[in-house]
Amino acid sequence: MGLCTILFSTRRLFLLVVLFGYFGLPSAAPQHLHLTALVSDLDGRAAFECWEISTPFSTYPTVGDVIPGLADVSNVSYVVLPARSNEGLHRPPHPMFFVLLSGSAHVTLPDGAADLWIRAGTNGFMIAADTVGDGHYTEYPSDEPSVALQIPFLNGMLPRHRVAKDAVCETPATLINMNNANGWTTGQKVV
Repeated sequence: MGLCTILFSTRRLFLLVVLFGYFGLPSAAPQHLHLTALVSDLDGRAAFECWEISTPFSTYPTVGDVIPGLADVSNVSYVVLPARSNEGLHRPPHPMFFVLLSGSAHVTLPDGAADLWIRAGTNGFMIAADTVGDGHYTEYPSDEPSVALQIPFLNGMLPRHRVAKDAVCETPATLINMNNANGWTTGQKVV
């Protein structure tokens, strides 16, 4: 399994993923990260998408792999969410990375059509960008408080990506081989 370490600089977020042979590195094909994104569709309804981040992994100078310049970010917040709490129906205040450091979260769409379980250390990294419409429900069912980082995208600009599928990613925050670069979405501003 991979181990994720997050390094912050003033305006850039760097994701360092240390890989333990599980992904069969090295590979001739570029390697890309898949992340689940919670977005608003054209009618303002929340929906899950599986995004393939366009910037490929490169070799980290010491060990493992890195995505340099994953996204421009600002105003990182450290959030402690009470044990067995529920946020109810809500929207994120701005598009952001959501990184669960401890505990668990259960995100559901208002129509109940889909859900996402987020567990620290397993799949604790996602994008929350459903800033218009009704939003989504989030509950924190752990017996202990859940701790998260909310990392807004600078000026609402999402990382360059392509939608791999209109659903939750089958495997959490995974490294993917990509043989072509077609279909990338350039940075989008979400307000």
